[in-house]
Amino acid sequence: MKSLVIVIAILIEMCVVTVYCKQSCGSHASCGACTSFTEDTCVWCSQAVMTGRRCVSLAEISSHKFDCQEKHRIYPTTEVKVSRPDLNSNDFRGGEDGIKKDAVQFVPHNLDITTRPGTVVNFDMYYKPAKDFPIDVYYLMDHSFTMIQHTATLQQEGKNLYNELKSFTNNVRFGIGSFVEKPALPYADPHRHVAYSFRNHLSLTDEIEQFVKVLKDVPFGANYEDPEAGLDALMQVMACEPELNWRKGARRIIVLCTDGTYHSAGDGKMVGADLTNDMKCHLKGNSYDAELTFDYPSVSQINKVATDGKFIIIFAAVENIHEDYIALANAIHGAKYVELKRKSNIIEIIRNAYLESTRVMKLSLDPNWPLNVKLSLNPDCLKTEDCKVVHNQILQIQANLTVSSCDGPRKPVLKIGPANLMESLSIKLNVLCECDCEKGPQKNNSKECSSNGSYQCGVCKCNEGRSGSSCQCSGENAGISESHKCKANETDLHFCSSHGTCNCGKCDCNDDFSGNFCEFDDKSCVRVNNQLCGGHGRCHLGKCHCTQNWEGDDCSCSAEVSGCINPYTNNICSGKGKCVCGECVCEKESKQKESHGGAFCDSCEECSERRCQELETQVHCTYYHTTCNKDYDAVVDVVNRTEINSKQRQGEWCKKTLENGTWIVFRHYYDHTDRKIHVIIQDQLEAPPKADIWVPVGIALGTVLLIGLLTVIIWKILVDYYDAKEYEKFAREAQDAGYEITKNPFYIQPGTQFSNPAFQQ
Repeated sequence: MKSLVIVIAILIEMCVVTVYCKQSCGSHASCGACTSFTEDTCVWCSQAVMTGRRCVSLAEISSHKFDCQEKHRIYPTTEVKVSRPDLNSNDFRGGEDGIKKDAVQFVPHNLDITTRPGTVVNFDMYYKPAKDFPIDVYYLMDHSFTMIQHTATLQQEGKNLYNELKSFTNNVRFGIGSFVEKPALPYADPHRHVAYSFRNHLSLTDEIEQFVKVLKDVPFGANYEDPEAGLDALMQVMACEPELNWRKGARRIIVLCTDGTYHSAGDGKMVGADLTNDMKCHLKGNSYDAELTFDYPSVSQINKVATDGKFIIIFAAVENIHEDYIALANAIHGAKYVELKRKSNIIEIIRNAYLESTRVMKLSLDPNWPLNVKLSLNPDCLKTEDCKVVHNQILQIQANLTVSSCDGPRKPVLKIGPANLMESLSIKLNVLCECDCEKGPQKNNSKECSSNGSYQCGVCKCNEGRSGSSCQCSGENAGISESHKCKANETDLHFCSSHGTCNCGKCDCNDDFSGNFCEFDDKSCVRVNNQLCGGHGRCHLGKCHCTQNWEGDDCSCSAEVSGCINPYTNNICSGKGKCVCGECVCEKESKQKESHGGAFCDSCEECSERRCQELETQVHCTYYHTTCNKDYDAVVDVVNRTEINSKQRQGEWCKKTLENGTWIVFRHYYDHTDRKIHVIIQDQLEAPPKADIWVPVGIALGTVLLIGLLTVIIWKILVDYYDAKEYEKFAREAQDAGYEITKNPFYIQPGTQFSNPAFQQ
């Protein structure tokens, strides 16, 4: 009998847990916890007297009786306040002059969002490069003696460099500075050589003649080792904004040219510069006067100043030290490495840096972005370079913002904007984690709460040491009058599901249990690879609450969409499906529409031909070595006819027909390893076969002769057959008449007689 009671109790407890798992809103006892619940949309009732639960879901209001008047229902909604930009103007302001210093390229600039956790907030951002937008280019040169050849070339091409950038914008300025090494042994001997960490030879100016003149007058120095003071000089160039005339609204480019590696933090102690670099400007005149006081800056310090100042840094270094500067560029936001060739390619380097900054939009988030605020973009301009800007067209970026929980700041100010511009969007976020009736001065020691608590949103918030629905219980008399509230229902045999203690009608749960009745085991959630919630969330109220960029019942599903972006179209799942756990799930089409499949939902009957047409332009310019306006970041390989037809080659076949009737043969495929499109082009043109007139003529004559010969043979066979039949008839009739037809009676054997005149008988 006792065993039966235990079994029944366990079954009842399982039923209670099931009910409360389904009705998750009912597990919250305060207005703030109710309305900020992310797993469901919950409504709180602040009515003084009511029956049933105060926190219910929207579905329960519409389908069940909810004993709460409309005016007492608390249901916070999302509000978004933003000023709409003028999308028809050149610079989003309604003006016609894009040269203005305050030209706007990225909008909106301010956004006020009030939202409850779990609600998706949608808003749009827009980017359009302004006409003649200002650009500041500072040329930072390694002036050790080994760089004399590159400097001489720049001196010759200084005016060409200016004219090249003037073709893109009429608002360009140049500056120039140089560096060698800290002037102290063992790095350099200041008594024998010219050595310095940084000198500004010309602040940013649009006087090109002055720029060319200064280039010719810069002296060269020397040092004893390969590493040099490049980072020392770079820090001063970025930190001394007023001194070097950097414009706040300009696109800022720094080109550091060198043939040596660099000193970093800690190396300065060898010459007595033992103070940590303070990331401030120390120019006296045009020279860095604290070079023997402050240590070299660290890479992280360079990254911080470059990020805050929106600098585009180009490390132009010779090929034999490329690994050092590739690693350095990867550690600095907005930096890249290019090879400094023996024949100077400075003009090409600066031109490409400017074009890349205007043709590709790269967004960056505030480094203090809260972990509980999730942001997804389409196109994703944060982690990939999918945001290509088409000339004179507006790039629209669709954003979805969601506050996953209240575990973070309630009123943060978030920043997002172009990585290389000073413009940004400031989002004032107000997270609704408590109701208005819980804020501000409260009615303390109210009668509704037995004068031992404050009355908030229809319920009592008891003072310390008090408990109960009306704070009527204290530590001395708790347990009896309110103990029934520690059971999910009257038939339950245990208080707090046997996982906690009842304190004046309220369950204090043991570790790893939660819920009003301690009915949820916070170690019972799904495990993936023997980790609770896949190691990407926490188990609470019987469910996994995932961290940022993870979702699903077991938090094993990545919310990243980078693996679903079609490299041909830069669209998520080609617009024909949804990204689920980093993979595309294609939508089912009706019978009238073409069906799609494949890794990016771009596989269909007509897709192959359409893809060939999209690649034709790039294939044509590659084959004839003309300038390509690349739509795709493709890997192109030109091979002979034998190799393109080999079994090792893969991809779909295409051809580009030319005006003379020949065509270029090529194949294409997507490589999942490097996530790039591969195009294989045949190095020989294909042409239709030439027609040979003698072939059809010969076939016609042969056919006529064959027909004639067959006709003669058939005629001969028929005649012989007819003669044989006639003879058989004749022989049969002769035999019937009694004639012997084996020998002709009229036949005389022929004979010949010769007489020999010489023979006499």
